[in-house]
Amino acid sequence: MQFLLMKLSLTAPVEQLQKKFPSAIIVGVKKAGTRALLEFLRLNPNIRAPGPEVHFFEKNYHKGLDWYR
Repeated sequence: MQFLLMKLSLTAPVEQLQKKFPSAIIVGVKKAGTRALLEFLRLNPNIRAPGPEVHFFEKNYHKGLDWYR
């Protein structure tokens, strides 16, 4: 299970926004409280997190970094 977090840029117009690598990656195992940590971090309006797990390392790594971005 993994969650990727990115800071949300509120200063640039939408057409100038770019996808960037996250500044933090949270990796957790089942029943370790990872979902609770993600929900707590989502309370901060400056943190952007994806919806469901992206499973990059175990299911989507073969798709490469372009898919990840």
